Amino acid sequence: MDTPPRPGLFAALRAAAFRSLRHRNYRLYFYGQIVSFTGSWMQSAALMWLVYDRTHDPLWPPLMMAAQVGPTLLLGPVGGALADRFPKRTVISCTQLLFLLNAVVLTLLVASGLTVPWLLFAVAVANGAVQAIDLPARLAYLPELVPLDDLINAVSLNSLLFNAGRAVGPALAGGLFLLAGWAADWLPGSRPVTVGAVGCFAVNALSFLAVLAALRRIDAAESDLRTKPRGSLLDGFRFVRGRPLLAALLVCTGFAGVFGWPVLTLFPPYTARVLHHAEKEYSLLVSALGVGALVAALANATFGSLTRARRSIAVGAVLTAAGVLGLAVTTSMPVALLAAAVFGFGMILYLSTGQSVLQLSTPPEARGRVMALWPMTLSGSSIVGNLVSGWVAERYISIPDLLFVMAAGVGLTAAVVTAVAWRTRR
Repeated sequence: MDTPPRPGLFAALRAAAFRSLRHRNYRLYFYGQIVSFTGSWMQSAALMWLVYDRTHDPLWPPLMMAAQVGPTLLLGPVGGALADRFPKRTVISCTQLLFLLNAVVLTLLVASGLTVPWLLFAVAVANGAVQAIDLPARLAYLPELVPLDDLINAVSLNSLLFNAGRAVGPALAGGLFLLAGWAADWLPGSRPVTVGAVGCFAVNALSFLAVLAALRRIDAAESDLRTKPRGSLLDGFRFVRGRPLLAALLVCTGFAGVFGWPVLTLFPPYTARVLHHAEKEYSLLVSALGVGALVAALANATFGSLTRARRSIAVGAVLTAAGVLGLAVTTSMPVALLAAAVFGFGMILYLSTGQSVLQLSTPPEARGRVMALWPMTLSGSSIVGNLVSGWVAERYISIPDLLFVMAAGVGLTAAVVTAVAWRTRR
């Protein structure tokens, strides 16, 4: 009797890596997010370069990043409570519409010549307030779209989407800046950076239509689960406080963020002052980071499991430190691109695995409030790291020296993470 041919290795890996796409609701959500994440990263990269072009101050890109993530630190518990109280699909639909309106306002402001840094800062704060409500709902929504057996895969695919956007979005932004430079010859009085930024912001506004269309098609009967808990906003903190390993995960994630996240906001002055290049090379550097993160997310989607979680977290922390150190020691663009890719790989391997562990350790009725702690930790560490690094780089030490300090901080965190992983390996 003939036996059916066995699938090839590539086909088997593809089936394992994308197995969550078997579920219709997640598949719709996945495809909608592809467009949205790309547009969001186009806007983020363009905004960082625009504000640096206007001020030539390394402190302003970190300030803009803090404006976008700061409200999550303050409003995260509110977002988590809303995610547990109301249908998550409804909450996410409302936030996506508000993101669209925010991008339209930003487009009109810059097109009108109103590129005063503090005005852009205010728009970024408004965007961050919406994100504070959106993130806990999106993180807690995944277990309603896939069975728990596929949750690690779904979380990794979401990281894959986010970092595909990180890789493609800035590259597209760089392409728009390049086209804007050519168009400047035909548009007297226009600045290429302004024209390119307007194009990026407009594309981001349109990208949210894809998410809204996907959410409308998701089966509400299957996805709009809710428990209407009577607990307080602080229940997430109480839950983690009683579980030392989860508390240690959040603390180590905070330190990794303080010393690691500033890399992204240091890229504009790093590109100009250390590598001696301009906006197109800056976009390549951000894209290289995104490519490394993309590979990490794909690897975790294919091979990630709870049995490998501790090892993945430790390896991710070590590679993050190695990437920052590589950026500190080089003035070569190719080496910097490689170091950025290593940093992106390590950071996302660490974060996607850690997020999966936190989700799988949380009961459904408290998932929104507990998962709100994850973006709150990342936001808090991002604010501290970005503001301190921008202030120090402008007034005290050079950017390479600052990167050495950051590499030492991430390296120490990696040592602690590795020690905890080894002690709890059983």
